[in-house]
Amino acid sequence: MGGKVMQFEGGENQPGVPAILCRSCGLAGYLGAPLTDQLCPDCGSGQLLQHPELLDLSLAHIDCDAFYASVEKADNPALQDKPVIVGGGKRGVVAAACYIARQFGVRSAMPSWQALQKCPHAVVIRPRMARYQEISRKIRAKMLSLTPLVEPLSIDEAFLDLSGTQKLHRCSPAEMLAALQSEIVAELGLTVSVGLSYNKSLAKMASDQDKPNGFFVLGKTEAADWLASRPVSILFGLGKASVARLEQAGYQTCRDLVQAEPAQLRALLGSQTDRLTALAKGIDPRPVTPVSRAKSLSAETTFDTDISDYAELEAELELLSQKVSRRLKKAGLQGRRVQLKLKTDTHRILTRSKTLTQPSNRHFILFEAAAELLRAECRPGRFWRLLGIGMEGFDGAGAQALPDLFAPEKEDSRRAGLEEALDRLHEKMGGEAVATGRHFTRQTRRPDR
Repeated sequence: MGGKVMQFEGGENQPGVPAILCRSCGLAGYLGAPLTDQLCPDCGSGQLLQHPELLDLSLAHIDCDAFYASVEKADNPALQDKPVIVGGGKRGVVAAACYIARQFGVRSAMPSWQALQKCPHAVVIRPRMARYQEISRKIRAKMLSLTPLVEPLSIDEAFLDLSGTQKLHRCSPAEMLAALQSEIVAELGLTVSVGLSYNKSLAKMASDQDKPNGFFVLGKTEAADWLASRPVSILFGLGKASVARLEQAGYQTCRDLVQAEPAQLRALLGSQTDRLTALAKGIDPRPVTPVSRAKSLSAETTFDTDISDYAELEAELELLSQKVSRRLKKAGLQGRRVQLKLKTDTHRILTRSKTLTQPSNRHFILFEAAAELLRAECRPGRFWRLLGIGMEGFDGAGAQALPDLFAPEKEDSRRAGLEEALDRLHEKMGGEAVATGRHFTRQTRRPDR
């Protein structure tokens, strides 16, 4: 994987001696003095990185740029120059907005109606989670080809610890990451931004500094000074409520935290005090930990109009339980507890759960358990804005779902066989290839309200 390595006259791997990396041609080496024109001395590209610690740092954070919207643009080139919003509908929120839409003030989690007020000519696209997960897996596989120490934070970002991989790949971590960026663009049509540093917190902050398709480096010698003037909100893992408390008490910057009296901070932050003070100094000993097994899997939908009719809700629930079942099977998971989520027309959220007699990933078992919970909540005059179903309490991977000991053996076997046949059809033809009678009646019964 190694690019062209050059040792420039007077350049050595010494503290303070600049190192360079061209993201275009792969030239890497050390300089006796900084390049003032920021152009690659070999290919003339402006994609030149220059930093004293560039070729020594090994902890990175990779963040896909406007991931959902970028996938939609990669799949449909006609959208490239248009503002794209993923998510929404009449009642939903923005799941992702491309950088063109962001220029109009559109942001993730913004109500759809507000986003369209800011950018009325935006193209609004319904999320395709299966497609985003497919692309995420491909990117994750590329990360794992560099190091086994990959810790995903979400579907579109992850930490990588590349220490000890130089001998295997015959190049520095910075060169590997630049090559990975180019590979993702060439093969998937997507850009990612890279933050390279010596710990997780700084790497995460660094990846936010240069977007899209950025590469930002934060070294040990500069971290404390760089952090000092930054707002406390920049610290990775500090929630909005904690930020508000700190700012209200007069702690605006990381320097304020470092210089604060510990007792005063403890009154505001409690047990978080020592950890956050360390982060403000650039200290973060947390290792990159490969992701553990998921604790839950779920799916939910927000309705365009509130629904009261049980049959309508049951049809939606069946679709959601099918989706969760397919995800469980794909991950080799079985769960013991089915959870139902409901949001009222007044935005109150209710959750109800039922524990199964045995772990399962069967659609019909999930659906029947959730439908029982749903029936208990439905009554005339009660309207629902959102419906969701989840499974948790997982038991290992790879095992086949067992029959319900309290169900008639022949009936359970028949339904399991039918479900396996439907799974094969869904895998071959898509998640909406087969519909039950509930789905047809839903289309004719659904009220406009």
